[in-house]
Amino acid sequence: MFGPTGVEQVVQGFNDAYALDAGYRVAHHGAVTAPPTGAGGVARPFEMPADPNGSVVVLERDGVRITAFAVDRRPVAPAVGYRIDYRGRSVVISGDTASSESLLHNAAGADVLIHEALNPAMVRLINEEAGLAAAPSLGRVTHDIPSYHTSPGDAARIAAAARVRHLVLYHLIPPLESALVKRMFLGSAPGHFDGPITIGEDGMLISLPAGTQQIEITNLLR
Repeated sequence: MFGPTGVEQVVQGFNDAYALDAGYRVAHHGAVTAPPTGAGGVARPFEMPADPNGSVVVLERDGVRITAFAVDRRPVAPAVGYRIDYRGRSVVISGDTASSESLLHNAAGADVLIHEALNPAMVRLINEEAGLAAAPSLGRVTHDIPSYHTSPGDAARIAAAARVRHLVLYHLIPPLESALVKRMFLGSAPGHFDGPITIGEDGMLISLPAGTQQIEITNLLR
C-alpha cells in the first residue's frame, strides 16, 4: 500500500486486525488454497516535497507513472491526490480536499479529472434540520464538513483552469438518489466548465484507449 508518511500505521493496524482471520482460513482451507503468504499488506511510504505545489513519482513501471501531490484536507495531513499517466493518456484523482492550488497545478492538461464534491446548499439544509434527527452529532458534523470538501462549482472552475477534457465528480455529499437531485447537485458547475461533467456512480468504468482522444464511460452494474 503506497501512501504518504503514516501509511505504515494504517497497514500495521489492518494486519493486526486480520491476523487471526488469516490463520483460521489457512487452517480451514489448507495452505495450497489459502497460502499464508497471501495475507496482510506491506506499507510503501513516501515523503512529500516541501514545495506546496510539488509532486513525487511514487511508481513508474511498464510505461505507467503514478505521481502524488499534496491537497488541502486540514486538519488531516499529509493528504494527497494522484495523477496517473500512461501512453499519452492521463487521469487525476483528487482525494478528499478543499479547493486546492496544488491540484490545479498537477491536473494541467489531464484527460479526466475525478474530483470529490460536496454541495454546500444541500448540506446547509441538512444542518438546519439536524434537530429533527435522533443523532446529536449531525448538526456539528454538517456544520464542519464543508470546510474540507470542494463544491461542484469550484471543482468545475479547477477543471476549466487546468484545461482538463472531462470532469467526473465522486465522493458525493450528500448522496444522490434521483436524476432531479443530480441536476440540483451540480448547481453552477456547468457554467464554469465547457467540457462534459459526469456524476460518478458505483460500477462506472472510464476507459481511455491509448493512441486516441476517446473517453469512454460505461456502467458495469447496468
